[in-house]
Amino acid sequence: MRGMWSRVALAAAPALLCAAALLTPGVAQAQYKNNSFGLDLGGWLITKPSLLDAQGAVKPADQRPTRLANGLRIGGETSVKMSEDHWWFTGRVNVGFLRYGGSEDGDVSAQFDAAAADALGTLLGVQGSIGVRYVIFTDRFRPYVQVALSYMHLFSFTAASDEQCVGSAINFCDGISSALNAFLPHNDIGAFHLQPGFELIFTRDTALHIYADMQRWIVFNASDNNAVVIGAGIIWFT
Repeated sequence: MRGMWSRVALAAAPALLCAAALLTPGVAQAQYKNNSFGLDLGGWLITKPSLLDAQGAVKPADQRPTRLANGLRIGGETSVKMSEDHWWFTGRVNVGFLRYGGSEDGDVSAQFDAAAADALGTLLGVQGSIGVRYVIFTDRFRPYVQVALSYMHLFSFTAASDEQCVGSAINFCDGISSALNAFLPHNDIGAFHLQPGFELIFTRDTALHIYADMQRWIVFNASDNNAVVIGAGIIWFT
């Protein structure tokens, strides 16, 4: 009898091993990967600090805040796994196309924004950032929170940006050497970032990426801005 049971056990062993392998919870497809890179696209919304001082007068040029209103951002990122699956170090490069709002028929601030849009056009922002991402769950659905620091430089490519302010913008430009100095005296911007988001792995080594990049712009000698980028993209794990 004992010999019969031994033969039955030997015969059943392969089947039991296969069943155990099938019943074991699957490891997330990206967990064994140590690197990733991604591309994404987002809309950029920016608050506009007041142009006026406590007495209601337009602030001097060197104290004027950045009055950009909105834009579009194209970004690329690369991430490296740190000590475990939950922690990732992330670097990004973003290119933003940023615009002023405002109307010539509005109040002083709206007229300033409209004059800035005429003189400087759409601005190009080149931003680099580094951060740390904590992935809460590391299976196929990967929600995360990320903190980061960034630096951005803003460029204007219009001919009028380096010319003397004229026309309807004369009230904003008296004694100021150029339109760029009048409307964008601070074109170097640092920022703190808090970014919740998630990665959804939909096929091997590829994930859909949705995020909200909340930013606090740091502008020296002027009021700071709050901004947010709502975006989506694709991440590839390598």
